[in-house]
Amino acid sequence: MDVEKAIEFVRMRGNELDRARLSHALGEDFNTDEIIDGFSRIQNPDGGFPYGDRKGFPSCLSNTAMALHVLLELNLVDSEPAGRAIDFFQGMRKDNGTWEENPKIMPLDPPFWDMPGDDDTTIWITADIADVMQRAGRNVTNETLAFLKSQQEADGRFKGYYHTTWIALSLFGKNGLADDKVFSRALAYLESVDLNDWDISCVAWCLDCMNRGGVGKDAPLRTRLMYLILDTQEQDGSWPSDGGEQLKIRDSIAVLNAVLDIILK
Repeated sequence: MDVEKAIEFVRMRGNELDRARLSHALGEDFNTDEIIDGFSRIQNPDGGFPYGDRKGFPSCLSNTAMALHVLLELNLVDSEPAGRAIDFFQGMRKDNGTWEENPKIMPLDPPFWDMPGDDDTTIWITADIADVMQRAGRNVTNETLAFLKSQQEADGRFKGYYHTTWIALSLFGKNGLADDKVFSRALAYLESVDLNDWDISCVAWCLDCMNRGGVGKDAPLRTRLMYLILDTQEQDGSWPSDGGEQLKIRDSIAVLNAVLDIILK
């Protein structure tokens, strides 16, 4: 992997937030006030972040989780936008411990993986929100944990999308809830899957969850993911993205974050 080319790609093509994330990953300073103001400007009055990050659109749980992940990545957990997002999640949690995507986004034609009322969407969003809340230092309720554990199959995979299974590596890993039974079964399943159809964003996200979960550096899955990163990097330093040119910068930052986390530890 050509780290310098990837860094240069983000510096040349990225916006203010992209460059701040890159600076933080490299241990450099960035203007925290401007970044916090940027999040505050689009955040909805209820504390959620709008669908598609479009100011004025209904609050979307997946967008809010993504925003909170970035705020935590930048060590801005104590910022006002992060606190309001956490409060939003606490208010949206259902009695059974799950989070269901906001039905108000339906007229906006959300993708199949973010469909309100869909069981598979509810499973992965519940896992993602539980993970980001736990990363933010908040307790995960017993109801949420019981729900998620009930979704793990005998082979270690969680029902629905792959996302939930790799999120479990973070949530139930040694820096999370340290539930080795759930963790080891999830890892064993992921070690067996075909990665050829994984988008680079999935590769980076899985690596991040492995890093936080404490998966060993010599784990076969880590090696396979790193080879995918090496094999698919383009001449300009970026990676192909299912989201097209618009998301190549975001995905490149995700790769850099995951890889630098391994290198610098």
